[in-house]
Amino acid sequence: MTNPVQQDQFIQFMNSIGLPDLKQDAVAVAVSGGADSLALAHLLNGWGEFKELHILSVDHGLRAESVDEVKLVRKFAKKIGAKFKSFKWLGDKPERSIQEAARVARYDLMEHYCASKKIGYLFLAHHGDDQVETFLFRLAKGSGLDGLGAMKPLQSYNDRLQLVRPLLAVGHDNLIATCERAGIEWAEDPSNNSVKYMRGRMRGSRDALENEGLTIKRVGQIATRLDRARSFIDQYTEKKEEIIVSIKETNRIEIILSELRTEHSEVIIRIIRNSIRRLVPHTPYPPRLEDMERLADRIARPDFRGATLGGVKFVVRKRDDLLELLLEKF
Repeated sequence: MTNPVQQDQFIQFMNSIGLPDLKQDAVAVAVSGGADSLALAHLLNGWGEFKELHILSVDHGLRAESVDEVKLVRKFAKKIGAKFKSFKWLGDKPERSIQEAARVARYDLMEHYCASKKIGYLFLAHHGDDQVETFLFRLAKGSGLDGLGAMKPLQSYNDRLQLVRPLLAVGHDNLIATCERAGIEWAEDPSNNSVKYMRGRMRGSRDALENEGLTIKRVGQIATRLDRARSFIDQYTEKKEEIIVSIKETNRIEIILSELRTEHSEVIIRIIRNSIRRLVPHTPYPPRLEDMERLADRIARPDFRGATLGGVKFVVRKRDDLLELLLEKF
């Protein structure tokens, strides 16, 4: 029998995150109508270390049942005395990567609401099974260190909003048991297990992978170790950038080429990535890792003369020993 998440266990999770005192603040929680997010809202309400709880629900308009799911969440919010706000994702829907597009739209809608209410913390119901699925999903997509790291219990979304994930140590079945014990009605989203989507196909192979030892705990350990390696490389890269990278204007960066070429390819890739982000900070189409890897290999060769990637021109000024980065003109 699967154990529900006990309230004292949840309090331990919350204490381990290192949140500030929120007794004078409103907080928000994203609730879809599924067992995971309803269990989180229930546990948060029991924790109660905040001034006001706002329950946020998004109707993506992708399934007929989503209207009823929003009504279910509204009913739950009323029952526990929480504020409730629903949103609808309007406009054209992409034919490809629909779940990723829905995720981006969902976060955007909730972030704007939180900003309007001066809410600095948004709680999310990501749990241990999500951690495993995200790891496998990104592994299949060929992600590097950044993509394979663990989801963090506390993560900055922007300078106004922090994302909080207190359930990463428990599984989906624990949260279903939590709802069952509390008598909470929830809705099942059939797309979660649909083989139409990659995550649904991943879930179909989970039992076999767990039997081979790829458990929530093991994936968490792997992701944490990768995070440790990523953190070290990022720190090294940051120190190197202070020495060899000069930000001249909002549309121009200079890098000492001879110094750049002495670095490991992983560091060169990160300097390329960081420089593109500085020049094109809000692009919806950042360059793929494979493209940055190829560019890093080309830059390391003495015959490299220039290239364009991610809306940025890379120009060699050989006499000055500089690699100049300029915004591409369209």
